[in-house]
Amino acid sequence: MDLWSVRFEIQDNFKNIFSEYVEEFTGYISSSLFVNEEKDKKKHGDFFLKNIASNEFGEFHQNQIWVLEVLFNQKPDINIIKRKLNHLAYELKTAEYYFNEYPCTEKYLNTLNISKVEQKNWLKYNRKSFPIINVDNFYIYGSHNNKNYSANKIPIKIDASTAFGTGSHETTKCCLKALTFISRFSKINRILDYGCGTGILGIASKKIFKRSKTTFVDIDKNAVKLTKENLKSNNVSLNRVYLTNSYHSNKYTKNQFYDLIFANILFGPLKKLAPLFSLIIKPNSFLILSGLLKEQIPYTINHYKNFGFQEKKIFYLNGWGSIIMKRNL
Repeated sequence: MDLWSVRFEIQDNFKNIFSEYVEEFTGYISSSLFVNEEKDKKKHGDFFLKNIASNEFGEFHQNQIWVLEVLFNQKPDINIIKRKLNHLAYELKTAEYYFNEYPCTEKYLNTLNISKVEQKNWLKYNRKSFPIINVDNFYIYGSHNNKNYSANKIPIKIDASTAFGTGSHETTKCCLKALTFISRFSKINRILDYGCGTGILGIASKKIFKRSKTTFVDIDKNAVKLTKENLKSNNVSLNRVYLTNSYHSNKYTKNQFYDLIFANILFGPLKKLAPLFSLIIKPNSFLILSGLLKEQIPYTINHYKNFGFQEKKIFYLNGWGSIIMKRNL
């Protein structure tokens, strides 16, 4: 079966609307959001790394423009797609799209780029991209792997997906190391996994602190769905899983006090979240901040000191790092 791809840029505040809208198109298979990183680096340089866009909730997207790729199981009629997308664009009062008949790698803005997808053994490719990962006592594997782990290992089943947090990235590994460190001397009862992605950090916490109550929060509805699926596949009782929006925010912030909070997101949103975290964490409890480049860590520590936190320990890996902050009494 031949696959076809249509790509175009969308504004951050419209990404969920467009993602849902294209699901009704003839031949639709799936859609994915990603960042045109080369374009962002050319446009923003080092400033891009230190000033990441976030909204009033401190949600963790790093860019104001996304590339939406839509896959089809037949060659799409570009005129029909253009007409449908422009109908939505008109309703949202955003710019119209036009068709670019030649593949364009540098710029997607306001253009519809169509191409035939190269044939691959996608299952084999996907498996190769996500091998078994060992971090401390954690054994992270996908459904395609054999569960060959020793009795002292803590297994976590996470399949490759569009959500962040399969265990392969340095920031996730650092968070798991931080969790292992905290588990050696603390008893944790209430946990918040803020920006949960696949739910890997909250699931890992539940496997160590079995009686803990864990709340999972993410801006992406697909991440919320995937977290629920991963909770079931890991035989973890379904805890509270919410989208980060004004409707749900009181459910995980109002009168909620946590012993441990994970925030494996990005530098800019972490700065904005400091006041919130200081209000919802118990005194003498722990906050794990991650998604940080090594050079961003000193700024983050100094910023959080203004909100009653002190540095406990830092974990570094390949230019990335995670900080354990402790809330003062």
